[in-house]
Amino acid sequence: MQQIVHQVYKDKIACKKIVNGALDLNWAEEFQLFYNSQPKSAPYVKRVRFKKNKTGGKDAGFSDVRPRSDGSEVSETYLIPPIKMENEKKFDLKCLGTYDAYGQIVKCAPYIMPESIFGMCIHGSIWICLKILENLGMIEKSHPIPSIETLARGKPYADKQGLLFTQTSRIFRMCKTNALYIDNEVKPRLTDDQMALELYAYIESRLPVILGVDTKYVPWWSSQEYGYHSIVAIGHTMDDNGKPDGFIFHDESSFPYQDIKIDALMDAWHTAWKGNKKPKKPKREMIVAVPPEVSLPFNKAHPQFEQILELSRNYGYSHDSSNDLLVKPILKGAFETFMETKSESLYKAMVETKPTKYVWIFYLYDKEVNERNVETSKGFFVRDATAESELRFLYFKDTKQALYQKEDHVYLVRDDRKRKKKLI
Repeated sequence: MQQIVHQVYKDKIACKKIVNGALDLNWAEEFQLFYNSQPKSAPYVKRVRFKKNKTGGKDAGFSDVRPRSDGSEVSETYLIPPIKMENEKKFDLKCLGTYDAYGQIVKCAPYIMPESIFGMCIHGSIWICLKILENLGMIEKSHPIPSIETLARGKPYADKQGLLFTQTSRIFRMCKTNALYIDNEVKPRLTDDQMALELYAYIESRLPVILGVDTKYVPWWSSQEYGYHSIVAIGHTMDDNGKPDGFIFHDESSFPYQDIKIDALMDAWHTAWKGNKKPKKPKREMIVAVPPEVSLPFNKAHPQFEQILELSRNYGYSHDSSNDLLVKPILKGAFETFMETKSESLYKAMVETKPTKYVWIFYLYDKEVNERNVETSKGFFVRDATAESELRFLYFKDTKQALYQKEDHVYLVRDDRKRKKKLI
C-alpha cells in the first residue's frame, strides 16, 4: 500500500484513519475457506482510509488490508484517481463509477491484489471487470475471487494457476454477459493499429478490457523476467490534438492507474514467446464483456463503415475518406443513440429494419475540431451490434442526407423529406 501511495499518487494522499474490524467480502470468504482455524486470525480487516493530501482535503477512498496473507496484503481497494488524471485533459478515465463501498462513497475504478492461494492475476482482472460491470448495471452481482475461481474450476483454490482467455470468456458468460475474445491471428488478421483501435473502441464505450502482456516489457515492473500476465484497461490518454496515444490500466499484481503509450504497450502486449525469441508477428489477445445481446465486434463493424463511406463517394454524396476524419466509436443502446443524435432519418431506418437493442455508433469529426461531442461531430455511422439486422447507416449533418442499407439495397434519405431514394 505504501508503494501505491508513493509511486502512483506521489504522496499526494495520506492516511486519514485506520479502522479495525471492517467487513471485506473477499477476505470474509478467504477466511472461511482457509484462515478460520489459524490462531489470532479474525474474520475482519483493517481498513485504511485516505485523504486527498497531507494537510486536509476530501476523502480519497480506502484500502482494506488482510490480517493474514500468502501473497498480498491489499484486498478490496476504492481510491480516487491520481490528481494528474483528474486535472489534465490528456487523461480520459472511461471506467470510473460512483461506488457505495461498505457505506463510503468513492468515485473510482475498483482495484484488488488477489490472495495467491485463491487467485492469480487473471482472477483479479475478472474481479475488477465484474465490479465495473455491476456498477454499469450489466450484471446483477459481482463475485469474490474464491467464487470466481469456483466458477472457473469447480473449487475455490487457484493452486497458483492462471486461466486461458477462453476460460475467462466462459466466466463472463456465466455471469450473464457475452464475452468477445479478440486476437490478431484470427481472420480478418488485425494490424497493430487495428488492435489499438479495437481496444480504444471498447474503452470509449466504458467497458473494461483484459489484455495479456509480458512482464519483462511492462515499464512499471521491476522484474526483468519473462512472464505472461493480465492487466485491465480502464481509460486512455490523448495527444495535443485529442487523438488517443496510449491507455490507462489497473495492474492487479502491481499498481492501479498506470498509463502507457501505444508503442510501449505493443512491446509488452503479446503471449509468451518460445525460447524468448521475438516472432515476426507477436500474438496479441484481449477479452471484453459486452451486453448479452451484442455479437458483432468492432473489427466487423469498422470495415462496413469503410464500405458505405466508399459507396457515398462513388455516388458523389461525400468526398470524405476515413483518412480525412477522426472517428470516435462507441457501443451503446439503440434508443439512447437515437435520442442523442436526434436524427429522424436514423429513426426511420431503425423502424424499417428489424428492431435492435444495441448499436455501434462512430462519431465523425474533422481533424481540426478540438472539442469532440455530438454537437461538434460532422456526422455518424451506425451499425446494428446484435447482428439481428443489416442496418448500416451513414449520416453527414452538413447535407442532412443519409445512406442506409437494408438487406441488399442502399437508400438515400433526408431529414426534412418523407421520401427515400433507392440507389442500389
